[in-house]
Amino acid sequence: MNVVALMKLSRSVTTKEDHLQAICLPGVNKPLPRVCIATGWGHTKTRGSLASRLMEARIPVHDNKACQAKYSGSVPIRANHLCAGHLDGSTGTCVGDSGGPLQCSEKDGRWSLAGITSFGSGCAKLGYPDVYTRLSFYMPWIENKINNSRLTNELSNFSTV
Repeated sequence: MNVVALMKLSRSVTTKEDHLQAICLPGVNKPLPRVCIATGWGHTKTRGSLASRLMEARIPVHDNKACQAKYSGSVPIRANHLCAGHLDGSTGTCVGDSGGPLQCSEKDGRWSLAGITSFGSGCAKLGYPDVYTRLSFYMPWIENKINNSRLTNELSNFSTV
């Protein structure tokens, strides 16, 4: 199961004062680069402690067939999934990283949110890639929600007599 949530903020934020940085939404049919970056505050190893600082890892992106081959007996891998991870078990996401971003650098230097950390088989387990929620799959829904929110805001500026 994948969960995607959108939040409407009650006030505008600035990147300087709130320590935030914007990220682009992905294109619907845009191919992903071969390597993306996963970040998280989760455990640093299977029975380890939580990270004391934000961790990041360069993660190779795979065709979903790589995840289908490993998880077929337990979890169906579908089009709304994104398969990525080091098959050699060297680096990956871990418990506590779920919900974090898988971000990819675009050719123009901007970053886009390709995935949301979902699950894996342990922490960087040898031979097992991790599974992310493929954000591009949900872009029609996201765009619909954003457009409806803008329309609601525009309509709220009108008063009735």
